Amino acid sequence: MWHNKKVKTPKIILLMVALLVIVVLGINYFLSSNAKIDLNNPPKFIQADFIDLDKIYSISKFRSGSGHDFSGNGETCRSMKHYFNTQDTQEKFDSWDGGTPPPPTLGKEIDIFSPVDGEIISVENNQNPIGSQVYIVPNNAQQFKIRLFHIYLLPQLKQGSQVKAGQKIGVISTYQNTDIAISAGFLNRTFISYFQVMPDSIFAKYQTRGVGSRNEFIITKEERNSNPLTCKGEQFVGRQNNPERDEDFVRLSGWEDPNQNSK
Repeated sequence: MWHNKKVKTPKIILLMVALLVIVVLGINYFLSSNAKIDLNNPPKFIQADFIDLDKIYSISKFRSGSGHDFSGNGETCRSMKHYFNTQDTQEKFDSWDGGTPPPPTLGKEIDIFSPVDGEIISVENNQNPIGSQVYIVPNNAQQFKIRLFHIYLLPQLKQGSQVKAGQKIGVISTYQNTDIAISAGFLNRTFISYFQVMPDSIFAKYQTRGVGSRNEFIITKEERNSNPLTCKGEQFVGRQNNPERDEDFVRLSGWEDPNQNSK
């Protein structure tokens, strides 16, 4: 007499099936999340500027040759973020020998603020020993991530902390610069300019500093492709990180010398 026997499914097959389901769901989420994002007309979700703009001297353009290769969206060899430089940073470029700038001290610091109501989802060490990289996901635009570089985060804040727009979250030294990147979608390699997601009410302060249009901060893909940069690894070849170089930087008018402590 034959008896029905239960055939056990090997655990490895169950694991592979589960992994396949996760991969399929991940791909679907990636495609659907990116499909909803119009990179040419993204939502203006920034609620507060992330830095004390009065103490900023110049800002690098999106797709510039400043810093190092930081590219995505299928593009290569270009910086798809913005560096914010102080006057002391300019002096560093003019006279320093490439050493590490000193950390912030009283009277030699610039406040950094959360640009949105959101959550700090990650705090990572930079490749060089200047502050940390801080990732924030906005509550009102969770398909985007804001990435702040070289921030000396306040000790009470960490991964998982909830922050409010305009809340002070850290500082930088007046002897360093800082940079900001905005990524969209499931992965962190689809970039748009900070100024594309900034409302007119915040951009107005940049206009008072002599900026006529957001486009002044952005080198288009077509312009960059017609004037390509050369990279060796992540480094731009034949470039000097000089904020005076007009093709890469916008110099702001009416900058405030942080040494005067006039605020």
